Amino acid sequence: MENPVAVSPAPPKLARDYAALWARFLAGNSDDRLEKDLDNFSKKQKTFDPALVIAGYIRLYLRDYMGASQKFTQAVAINPKNRIAVYYLAEIAYLNQEYARAADLYTQLAASDTPYPDIETKRQRAVLRATDEVLRSGARAEDENRLGDAEQAYRHALTMLPKEALLHQHLADLLVRENKPAEAEAERKVAEELVPRRAGSPSPASDPASGNDADTLDDLGRWGNDINRFHEIRNAESITREQLALLLVRYFPQLMEMRQTPQIVTDTQNSVASAEIQTVVGLGLIDPLPNHTFEPSSLVTRGDLALALARMIRVLSLSPTAPSPNAAPDLDPTSTLYPEAQLVLGLGLMTLQDSGSFNVSGEVSGKEAVRSAERLFRLFQQAPH
Repeated sequence: MENPVAVSPAPPKLARDYAALWARFLAGNSDDRLEKDLDNFSKKQKTFDPALVIAGYIRLYLRDYMGASQKFTQAVAINPKNRIAVYYLAEIAYLNQEYARAADLYTQLAASDTPYPDIETKRQRAVLRATDEVLRSGARAEDENRLGDAEQAYRHALTMLPKEALLHQHLADLLVRENKPAEAEAERKVAEELVPRRAGSPSPASDPASGNDADTLDDLGRWGNDINRFHEIRNAESITREQLALLLVRYFPQLMEMRQTPQIVTDTQNSVASAEIQTVVGLGLIDPLPNHTFEPSSLVTRGDLALALARMIRVLSLSPTAPSPNAAPDLDPTSTLYPEAQLVLGLGLMTLQDSGSFNVSGEVSGKEAVRSAERLFRLFQQAPH
């Protein structure tokens, strides 16, 4: 843990007393007594925030996250630029599933002069979880006919995703139901400006002709400002290993919080899904190659997808009933892939091809991968937790 005076230097008259407190903290002896002395020190030096940060450290060690948050909040009140306190407040907020607050705090840190490792990844993850949470809250309110609450939720989501035509269009439809025609028209115009269309054609944000390819609020919650990346995956004739990693983590963001076994992967630094690749490799969902590369642009086979989905089922602790075997000429019961393929076939996550074969080495289209991820997500939703 960083010495708090790196952020708020101690005045000369306090330097010796503070150094003694810091040394006692490092020694780790008599934390109870140290806390009392820190409290007395802070009462006398009301504008000196490092003592409060040390007190927050002690609360963290004791896993008293509420107490730690209180100390760090007091430190930020004295010095809003105390990046140490802001960092731990962000981490605690994320731990407590306060994703919107965590996103704001990570954004504040990202704008600071001191770089923090992975802070942008953490910020994006918090934004996505916050957006998804708000959109689901709005959808529940809408289903329960609490239209005012739904409107409030969607407007909150728009503060995080102001340029999403789908969300503006959905809010417009809701405002019509609330008998607010002027506000509905304003939102509809915003949606049309964000996604230009030909005269006389339906709005792309709500075009029924687009069928299964139309975005949903769930899609928007998972992808946020990266929704175009989702479109690339969904429209791909054949998806890559990089895209599969991204798809799995966006459907199941809790994967990034699970305990992982770090793996050496040497060729993902420039990948748009580097964090997601590390996650799926660390959890054993997708294997790296023997030479420690991942080959992000290599295409995924149907066998690869079946293996990843079957492993996902186990990682998510799903306990499906044993499926009835699906006969396929290219699925040998002695193959290590046989039980994995049977599992995903039995659960409807994948299907046999028209020829009746599984086609283990065949490529996987984006639509097929998205359909599989969607079905696994629904299965997970229905399972007892």
